Amino acid sequence: MVMYTRQIGKSQRVVTGQGPAVHRVHLIGPHPILNHFLARLNFLSIVRSCLGSQNKGILDHAQTLSVFIQNIILSPAPLYRIAEWAHPIDPSALELTAQEKRSLNDDRVARSLDALAGRRAGTLFFQLALRSIKQFELDTRRIHHDTTSLTFSGRYKDSKDTPRITRGLSKDHRPDLKQLVFGLNVTADGAVPISHDIYNGNRTDDTVHRGNVDQLRQILHRTDFIYVADSKLATRKNLAHVAQYGGRFVTLLPRTRIEDRRFRKSLREGASVRWRKILEIENSRRKSGPPVVYSVTSDGPSESVEGYRIIWIKSSKKKELDALARISSLEKAEAELFDLNTRLSLRRVRSGSTIQKKAQDILAKHKCRRFLNVRLASQTNVQTKRLRPGRPRKGDPVKTIKTKVYHLEVSRNKEELGAEARTDGIFPLVTNLEQKKASKKEVLLIYKYQPYVEKRHALFKSELEVAPVYIKKPKRAVGLIHAVYLGMVLDALIERTVRMNMAKGGIEAIRILPEGRATKTPTTARILETFSDICWYEFERGGEIVTFPIELSPLQTQLLKLLEMETSAYS
Repeated sequence: MVMYTRQIGKSQRVVTGQGPAVHRVHLIGPHPILNHFLARLNFLSIVRSCLGSQNKGILDHAQTLSVFIQNIILSPAPLYRIAEWAHPIDPSALELTAQEKRSLNDDRVARSLDALAGRRAGTLFFQLALRSIKQFELDTRRIHHDTTSLTFSGRYKDSKDTPRITRGLSKDHRPDLKQLVFGLNVTADGAVPISHDIYNGNRTDDTVHRGNVDQLRQILHRTDFIYVADSKLATRKNLAHVAQYGGRFVTLLPRTRIEDRRFRKSLREGASVRWRKILEIENSRRKSGPPVVYSVTSDGPSESVEGYRIIWIKSSKKKELDALARISSLEKAEAELFDLNTRLSLRRVRSGSTIQKKAQDILAKHKCRRFLNVRLASQTNVQTKRLRPGRPRKGDPVKTIKTKVYHLEVSRNKEELGAEARTDGIFPLVTNLEQKKASKKEVLLIYKYQPYVEKRHALFKSELEVAPVYIKKPKRAVGLIHAVYLGMVLDALIERTVRMNMAKGGIEAIRILPEGRATKTPTTARILETFSDICWYEFERGGEIVTFPIELSPLQTQLLKLLEMETSAYS
């Protein structure tokens, strides 16, 4: 479990030379920062307008969700531990009274999650999206979309309402678990989430884009934004729907399209293609390694069958990865065929047709049919068996037994492997952006931002720990996903604010990593961790109370400035 907030707040009775005393530690931590950004989002007011206002003597949904989101960001844990987590934190740090804090428990959080998944929450995310765009001046000219699967450990037989928890194509490679599909839209300046949706677990990606684009048009109040998504967007209906009202798109043309198949076939047959370098990027993983080079060609099909522009890209890094992936598949297929051959020698598989089917299944599984030559050979073993018991004698009757033994002869098809290598590193982008408004290099740079959506998904499942989900009630599980999404929004806004102000102030790096190491790209987790041990102290003896105020370090003061906060937030 990730633990950014150190739970050290407590009261302790001590004995001094002047009599008994009480020493109190009031844990503040990074909560003022989180409350500051929630206030900028007008979170409490928006949630109350959608889910209802405060009930007498009990936390309302807005306050409960505010605290729960802070728990998700700082120290994700099971719901039953929420009161334990909040116990050492000063109530003022959570913007609660002592009575309100005492009423915080797992049941209270569960009821708020149910409300968050209910019909009354319909406009909550819409209002928060509008507020974040306006308050933080988000650039909405380009939106990146991607989906992921969220797995559930349980049967969920009563999950019948949409979104329905069921089995589907698992992106977590867990076909044994049921799931929901989570779709996310982020901006291109800081990858800030502005909207999301939760779909049935068996929903396919190609069916979500039209509804998602319509939702974005309502939120952004514009139709001319650039919509970027993976290859599932590249269907005739999806692309036409985006372009229908003047929308723009950039996506990857899938291998199943005829344009891709024809160009790759010509490359395999040895067609001469001229590549021109348009972009060179430093190797991010190995600084001493070669740079990543991107090239383009005009020798491939320039338009899709719908008339959209195609840009053929070749990446040196992808070329290397494609070759490694093919070698890995070959080695796995060869290992399984060797194992099958071993069982043939033991005569556990006797039928020739059965053997051929098993071999073809292995080749299909690893997509190596064109690259491996597999021949089923056989030989006949002759064995003589005496028909009379006892000591052998000359002239005894005998029976000749002939047994057919199979074995596989496996070899690599060097011609096909060489032909396939000529297609390594190539991927086509399809767009309706005109050449005058967006060059090939600009289109490539637009698509290269797509992995940042995947990083938000990685944050969703790692540090925020939303999956796998163990909550029993389907509706409550959906509410949990909505709450973690809100935590993701807050996380992204904090990260974006710091990085943006670092660029404005000409600050190349700040020392917030362990051992005082510097980083050019500070994350919210490390920023908040810098404030995790902030406390103020109180000493009471004989009716006299002495307080020790908070003293911020130079790094903490610098971070508050980058967060656009006053140091008085910790006074």
